Amino acid sequence: MSVQAAIFIFALGGMQGLLFVLFLLQRKLYRSGYIFLLLYLASLLLVMTLKLMNKLWLMDNLSAYYSMTHFVPLFLGPLIYLFVKSMIRNEKFEPVQLLHFLPVIIIAVLFSTGLTNTNSLAAKLFDPGLRLFLLLLSISVYHYLAIEIFRNRFQYNDDSIARNTFLLNWFKPFIWMSFVVSFLIVIALYLLFVNYPYGYKYRYGFVAITIFMYWISYSALKQPAIFSVIRGGALPPESATPVLRVHRPIKKYASSNLSPDEKERICQSLEALMTQTKLYLHADVTIDQLADKLSCSRHVLSQVLNECVQQTFYNYINSFRIEHAKQMLNNARYNDNKIASIAYDSGFNSLSAFNEVFKKMTGTTPSKFRTEKLPSSQRQRI
Repeated sequence: MSVQAAIFIFALGGMQGLLFVLFLLQRKLYRSGYIFLLLYLASLLLVMTLKLMNKLWLMDNLSAYYSMTHFVPLFLGPLIYLFVKSMIRNEKFEPVQLLHFLPVIIIAVLFSTGLTNTNSLAAKLFDPGLRLFLLLLSISVYHYLAIEIFRNRFQYNDDSIARNTFLLNWFKPFIWMSFVVSFLIVIALYLLFVNYPYGYKYRYGFVAITIFMYWISYSALKQPAIFSVIRGGALPPESATPVLRVHRPIKKYASSNLSPDEKERICQSLEALMTQTKLYLHADVTIDQLADKLSCSRHVLSQVLNECVQQTFYNYINSFRIEHAKQMLNNARYNDNKIASIAYDSGFNSLSAFNEVFKKMTGTTPSKFRTEKLPSSQRQRI
């Protein structure tokens, strides 16, 4: 591949990425999570733009800032993590989230003040081996955290984002592709640096960004529902007369032929099954497994849960898990058990998911719950 061909491919990826960013902006985002996606794409575009610019000019005129560009991948991991977290957990932006970018801020200060040009400890940051290690560590840790949030998505909430099949099917390959692309970017930057000026062939690793940009755009075109939570902000003119419409609520399961007696039978069998077998203690229990044991379909069991106990499957399972955890926290035999141990013993597969669900259902944290239930003598020792 010639240099001209590589530049052409980079330019195509940059233009596609820019068009996609403009597309998201034009749709007028109303979920804060997409702000992190926009910043993530902007970081990729920055990396690609620097590969198109004249390196010698940058080194002669903006040497300090050019040196900082080697740390641009430090943005990628936190932005992916915050994007997935805000979308899955439906969380709003909090200033404390800026702490994820503290390493980048520190590095920017060091470069802008010229401390990296001395023999100080700060100068060690520009060692290519150490920089490679820090970048790969950041990318690996944050992408792992993003995957964990995706895996535990149903234990956080059950709102529309958790039921958006298109979005959920897109999240997992997006995270993995982001990890691969980020990994290739870091490796390419390292090889270009240590082999300068003879390592130009390693710039072809940045072609992965172009492929990634086109894949994201293709996903948006193929499944518009992925970005259906992005709405336009156009308001109707004040002079427009609203049309009067009568809205009748659509009855859920209106087409179901499940009789009340059969519904009650399944509900009682489900309660007995959960009490006797304690399937909720298994972290991987699914609604299909319960339906199979009750000799009914997944759809029928879902209807029973919604109409008899007014809960979704995951809320129903988690209610048993939280009750089991509360019993352990109240029992003096488990005073020496860590909160994480109780979480896993109660059927949760992560401590963060346990803390989220426990606080949502009880209004307090597991640690506070345990402390409040302890006798005053033990509480003082704690």
